[in-house]
Amino acid sequence: MGDGSEQGTQIGPINNQPQYERVLGLIQDAKDNGYTFLMGGEKADVPGYFVPITILDNPPENSRIVQEEQFGPVLPLIRFDDYDDVIARTNATDYGLGGSVWSADEDKAWELAQRIQSGTVWVNETQHLSPMAAFGGVKQSGVGVEGGLEGLLEYTNAQTLVRRKKPAFAQ
Repeated sequence: MGDGSEQGTQIGPINNQPQYERVLGLIQDAKDNGYTFLMGGEKADVPGYFVPITILDNPPENSRIVQEEQFGPVLPLIRFDDYDDVIARTNATDYGLGGSVWSADEDKAWELAQRIQSGTVWVNETQHLSPMAAFGGVKQSGVGVEGGLEGLLEYTNAQTLVRRKKPAFAQ
């Protein structure tokens, strides 16, 4: 955790004070509700908008940490037993910017990733972005697309021209 412009830094600060306070609010909400923290849960003891990686153990489905987009290093780890159930729960959200599936069974993870309604889904990694591939959300997540041909098309304007012709044979 540190200055994002320095080599080796993996987690930089939250981008602004309102978002920083929002992320801290998610942590406080989880504490207030007695959820179990596997790691993190405290604000960083350094100047700036830094939040250490925080992982919550199986919070309830209706909790803020599960239902809201965090845009910070605070994540729920949710257990499941049934693949169809987890896909239904995953897709029941209003959001769909990015997600990841982690598993020792890469083929099963790939199968599940294809069923998730999200602009990008990573398997056994996260936030690998390429300028050659589109990145954009679905549902209430994200506005527009970056990268790839789709991203270039964001800088263009489509135009439709319609012309009504006179009948070839006048009556």
